[in-house]
Amino acid sequence: MKKRIWELDFLRGFSIILMLFDHFMFDLQSMPYWFSNYYQVDNPFVRSLVRFGSSWWSGDLRPALLSVFIVIFMVVSGISFQFSRNNLKRGLKFLIVALGITAVTMPIQIFTGLQIGIVMGIIHMYALATLATYAIRKIWSNPIFISAIGVGIIVLAISWGWREYQYIPEVTLADIPELIIGRKAYGADYFGLVPFLGMILLGTVVGETIYASRRSLLPKLDGKWNKFFCWAGQRTLWIFIFHQIIFAVIVVGFGYLFGYRF
Repeated sequence: MKKRIWELDFLRGFSIILMLFDHFMFDLQSMPYWFSNYYQVDNPFVRSLVRFGSSWWSGDLRPALLSVFIVIFMVVSGISFQFSRNNLKRGLKFLIVALGITAVTMPIQIFTGLQIGIVMGIIHMYALATLATYAIRKIWSNPIFISAIGVGIIVLAISWGWREYQYIPEVTLADIPELIIGRKAYGADYFGLVPFLGMILLGTVVGETIYASRRSLLPKLDGKWNKFFCWAGQRTLWIFIFHQIIFAVIVVGFGYLFGYRF
């Protein structure tokens, strides 16, 4: 059995847990939009949960932690790129999953009004970034060349303004290119290629240099204390696919118990 590099699983798992918390807070603060009789029922306990979710989403701490999650996940994903036997197949697998997410969430949004539609979410971005990284490294896998492209993409994002995009209430085919790049945003989850492709490219350089031996750099720190995060880090795809469905079921079921209805 291939020995896993525990610190990479840990960092990936840590970032995923942050994402889970963030998305659950989004679902809580969305309850007034999900339930048509929210203000008629007006349960004090539910109202406090909604207020807590809203305070997280409008607070100053969220952008900082979100940036930590994004940078860690993208760089570690780039490092892991170097350990995959077939990144073309891997990218196509993620793309199929991403299209499946769109095929499921958009009809649900259309027929229920729940704002859960995803057109260019993190899995979409990761799939396209994996395929783009595969193509770029096929052109020339020189670390200086890869680093230059990665830094260039990040600088481009900074010149645009970090995560400053135009949020659109409806999406058309004409919007797709800018959604892919990252100039527009739509839906409950949105990630464009810029700047995240740049972070992944830099991660591949880290992977082929610092982790050239494909061994942990911190073997003595491995132990039972990190197992939960490592477990999550080894199952990121499944967590990405199912977590929002599970959260929506929990929040909707919880709301129904207190008399809230669509």
